[in-house]
Amino acid sequence: MTSGEARGRRTRMRKTLLIVLAGAALLMAASCKSTPPEEAVPLPETELAKAKELKAKADLYKLGPLAQAEYTATESDLKAGEETYGKDNAASKASLDKAIAGYQAVIAKAGPLYLGTIHDRTAAAKKAADDLKASVAVKDDYAKAQAVYDRALAAKTSGDLEAATKDYEEARKMFEAVKVVAQQKRDKALAANADAAQALDESAAKAAEAQAALDAETFGE
Repeated sequence: MTSGEARGRRTRMRKTLLIVLAGAALLMAASCKSTPPEEAVPLPETELAKAKELKAKADLYKLGPLAQAEYTATESDLKAGEETYGKDNAASKASLDKAIAGYQAVIAKAGPLYLGTIHDRTAAAKKAADDLKASVAVKDDYAKAQAVYDRALAAKTSGDLEAATKDYEEARKMFEAVKVVAQQKRDKALAANADAAQALDESAAKAAEAQAALDAETFGE
C-alpha cells in the first residue's frame, strides 16, 4: 500500500468515526427530549393538616376505643406520613391519604356509638323530670329544655358531633334543673297535704272530744 493510499484510508476512517459520533449525539439528544426530567413531589401540607384535623376530632370525642382496630392502624399511617414528610414526599402523601381515610372511617363507625351514649344520658335526665310531671309543674322551663333536646336529636340524625354534644349536654343540665324544681314543688305539695290531713285529724279529734263531753253532760242529768 502506497503512502497516498494509507492517507486516504485514514481520512475515510476519520469521516466514518465522525459520522458515528454525530449519530450517537443525535440519539442522545432525542432521548433527552422524549424523557423529561422527573418533577419533585411537593410537600403534602394539605394532607398533613387534614389528617391532624381529623385526628383531633376523633380524640376530642374519645372515639378511638369505640373503633380500636381502625384507630390503631390509622395512627400508624399518620406516623409514617410524618416520618417521611420532607424526605420522601410521595411516600408521605400516600401514608397521609391513608390516614385521612382511616380517621374518616373511625368517625363514621364510632360517632354514632358516641352519640348514642350521650343521648341515653340526656334521655335519662328527661325521664326523671317526666316522672315528676315537670312538663306541668315547671311548664316554661321544661318547654325550653325540650326545644334544646329536639335540636340535639336533629344534630344526632345528621351526624353533627359538635352540635349534638353541645345540645345534649345543655338539655341534660336543663332537665336536671327542672327536675329539682319539680321535686321541690312536689315535696311542698305533699307537706301541705300532710299538714291539711293532720289539721283535719286534729279537728276531728276535738269534735269527738266535744261530742263526748256533751254526751257525758247529757247522761249525767
